[in-house]
Amino acid sequence: VLLVDIVGVPAPALHEARRALRERGAVLKVIKNTLFAKALEKVADEKPGLLALKEKLKGQNAAIFTDENPFSTLLFLRRYKVSREARPGDKATSDIVIPSGNTGFAPGPIISLFNKLRIPIRIQEGSIWVASDTVVARKGDTISPELAELLNKMGLKPIEMSLQVKVLLVDGRAVEPEEVEVEPEAYEEMVAEAHSRAVNLALNACLPVREVADLLVAKAHFEAMALAVSAAIPVPGALEAALARASAEARALYELVKSQSPEFG
Repeated sequence: VLLVDIVGVPAPALHEARRALRERGAVLKVIKNTLFAKALEKVADEKPGLLALKEKLKGQNAAIFTDENPFSTLLFLRRYKVSREARPGDKATSDIVIPSGNTGFAPGPIISLFNKLRIPIRIQEGSIWVASDTVVARKGDTISPELAELLNKMGLKPIEMSLQVKVLLVDGRAVEPEEVEVEPEAYEEMVAEAHSRAVNLALNACLPVREVADLLVAKAHFEAMALAVSAAIPVPGALEAALARASAEARALYELVKSQSPEFG
């Protein structure tokens, strides 16, 4: 179960979210805080951790019921955006563009809105046409009453929003979203790092596990060969290296003596 804040979320946007969640096998229900609080009290003896939810029951809320991993639902909600109409005072969530083409509006008082917002228009075939794509607000700009009015008249819904999760219920315990909000890429990096450390530990401790068996054999072979060469032990595979090493050392000694005593040259 996930408790989400729906303050300011219009009904059409909530309906879209409900449909998207239904496709994932989840159910979104708008709840009444008092009734939900009483339901929590009834199961408090079995799951006392749920009482922590009561303090979250402020404002307008909805509960999402799902059989899937609640963390997966949380990630879905964080990425899923719903669009709503603009209101005066809203902050643009992205650049807002009035597209070129026929608006369907007949010439009239609405022309003053286009002119005030500096949107190039022309009258054609008895309708108002926008001459070219026009950016009327940049991301972060405040929506003016005039712009909100025009956008709503044109049926545009430029404000993106997501359902904010207040708390998750996991195994009878209330969990804050901040405790589990990690990007999948971060999880992949954590798993990869943990795997690397585990391999290094198993390799250095010579633990006979399947994942490092080949590496352990290769390491043991390399160390055995190094020991055989260093100690000049005549074993197959090391003899040639030992002879090559002895030859190199003899050559180095000869060159050293030669440099100090030319008569040996």
